[in-house]
Amino acid sequence: MIERVVLVGFSGTGKSTIARHVAGRLGWDVCDMDAEIQRRLGLPIPRIFRELGEPEFRRTEATVFRDALRRHRVVIDTGGGAVANEAIWEVLDGDPATLTIALDASPETILQRLRDQLATAGEATRRPMLDAADPLARIRELKRSREDFYARARVTLPVDGRPVERTSGDIVELVRLASGEPTDLSLVVPGAASRILVGPGTRSRVPALLREHWPRARHAWLAVDAGAYAHHRAWAEGVGEAAGIPACVREVASGEASKSLAGLGKLYDWMIAGGVERGDVAIAAGGGVVGDLVGFAAATVLRGIGLMQVPTTLLAMVDSSVGGKTAINHPGGKNLIGAFYQPAVVVVDPQFLTSLPARELRAGWAEVVKHAMIEASVPGGENGFLRGVLERNARALARLEEPVLSWVIRRNIALKAAVVAADEREARLRAILNFGHTIGHGIEAAGFALLHGEAVAVGMMAAMTIGVRKGLVTDADRDRLARLLRAFGLPTDAQADAAHVRAKMARDKKKDAGVQRWILPVAAGGVEIRTDVRQEDVDA
Repeated sequence: MIERVVLVGFSGTGKSTIARHVAGRLGWDVCDMDAEIQRRLGLPIPRIFRELGEPEFRRTEATVFRDALRRHRVVIDTGGGAVANEAIWEVLDGDPATLTIALDASPETILQRLRDQLATAGEATRRPMLDAADPLARIRELKRSREDFYARARVTLPVDGRPVERTSGDIVELVRLASGEPTDLSLVVPGAASRILVGPGTRSRVPALLREHWPRARHAWLAVDAGAYAHHRAWAEGVGEAAGIPACVREVASGEASKSLAGLGKLYDWMIAGGVERGDVAIAAGGGVVGDLVGFAAATVLRGIGLMQVPTTLLAMVDSSVGGKTAINHPGGKNLIGAFYQPAVVVVDPQFLTSLPARELRAGWAEVVKHAMIEASVPGGENGFLRGVLERNARALARLEEPVLSWVIRRNIALKAAVVAADEREARLRAILNFGHTIGHGIEAAGFALLHGEAVAVGMMAAMTIGVRKGLVTDADRDRLARLLRAFGLPTDAQADAAHVRAKMARDKKKDAGVQRWILPVAAGGVEIRTDVRQEDVDA
């Protein structure tokens, strides 16, 4: 259970204002360290530095900080240099009840905010760095000297251009996730709705959710990816008993070969021979292969039974388990036979990821990066925020650290849900979710030498290259994406037979009136749907 939130970051990142908002939402107290230092020393901060000197300020600051860390249900607003102290981090790093969050902004944003604060609040708010011959250079220098300390926070949030309310809401969500409270999202489309639970340990809620949503079910048909079953057999076999519903458990072989007419037929035979009824529920536990396959079986057996998705891979958690797309492959291409069928419940437990093979985990980050790239084009999305979060928290995310992992997964699901709610059947907007998939699917379908996420990563780089050639974005934009992909261990190019890839692309289901639709990046952020891509750009 989290008892304290410590906000760290450079002066001008909005810690004081955000601390008040967060405390108000949580019903907690606020400890404004600068205000407490001024109270104890009886002087405003500029005079403390001038008359008592920085060493005295820092000694008092350390005492105030130690005292604050003994309090409960408090949001602590630290000074910009308060955490540039190894002794402080020895306390913070070893305290599971304290959540440390760094707020980050560009030096230019910081300088403007400090000047605005001085103009509106007066000399009491003057920071010594503003008196430097080159304040911007001084801010850059100081910020760089403290970055290693700020980077030790459990989560870093960019605040450039963000409303205080949004950042405060994010922090409250992080506190709840870190305290073991799952987040509950909903996706509503005409005629259907999905309830989506995200958080560590949420798999334990599956039995209760079965009783709540399918009280008249005679059977629960639980199909589990073979790889996941090897690690989570006890959970899978205990679901039915805990729910009080007979559960029929079946392993599904890992890999795209299962997502076929033959694989679908085996599921039909299993369910029909076992006496499946219209009131029953199918549960897909695994990655995108199992989710797509079982989802299509649930949509079509007896013209439709209940469906719950329990994704066990990162790729499925942030993408395929949400939105209602179900499908199987055909020799002519990937996902060519399917249906839209919304799961009533999606249970996302990031703890499944600890048993995921390293390569599959890395592949999942591709869809996370994709959502970051399209975010500005999503209803209610922000320009560059998720990308900034990924860039600043890449190491923690790759190590599956909480609560940032669950929060990022939740953010991705919210973006995906917003797109699906606006365009369930891909009439227009939902096509932006295919950023990186046009060439990516072609590469994947041409031989499956790459995992889906790896192919999408290469496909995103291809789309960026086309964007550069068309003058939509710059080389710097493409290079920034490449750095982000590499930070998560993803490829940025691939060896493939170009003619074979083109042949697979020719059967792409995303064509419109015979014209290939491309999702390309734009300079202002986000993406747009284009049909004016020349063959020579594709060849390049």
